[in-house]
Amino acid sequence: MSEIKSTLDLVMEKTRHLTLSQEEKEAQKRIEVNRRLQGLLQKYQDNLLKKDNLKKELDSLKIAYELNVDEMLADLLLNNLKLDRDNTLFLELLSEIFGFDLSGLETIFQNFKSAVKSATKERVDQIKTDLSKKRFISGSAVVPNLESDKEWLSMLGHIMDGFDEILNKEKAVLTKELSLD
Repeated sequence: MSEIKSTLDLVMEKTRHLTLSQEEKEAQKRIEVNRRLQGLLQKYQDNLLKKDNLKKELDSLKIAYELNVDEMLADLLLNNLKLDRDNTLFLELLSEIFGFDLSGLETIFQNFKSAVKSATKERVDQIKTDLSKKRFISGSAVVPNLESDKEWLSMLGHIMDGFDEILNKEKAVLTKELSLD
């Protein structure tokens, strides 16, 4: 009686002569390490992993994969820095693990928050003034909905674009600093 083969058996039979080149093996290792790093950072961000345990996991990755895990981690941390989110955890890791001077990044984030706060106040005041003059609506209960205001969204987009450019330049400086070490 003939043997019934599983799909896996058939695939293994057809591909047994194929092998990966050294470059392909390295690329696979880098992809795997990158996924593991993303998972570790997500656990750290969600407070499921303490900093000491994160450092132990990073050390074990370095040993297991024999890759420059630090450079990959720094790239991942820098790429995850965003203007409109709390970056405290990632900044702490960049400072503690790599010894980066993050005063430039911190200044960018503070200046961005100040610019948005100032622009928000300016736009809210303008909308309240317009409502008061054109529609005779005023008072402390008037709260403009900026999320639906096209002019505000455009203004916010311009602010973000300007600060994104500055942030990317600062990230490039830190990346260059890492590659010089």
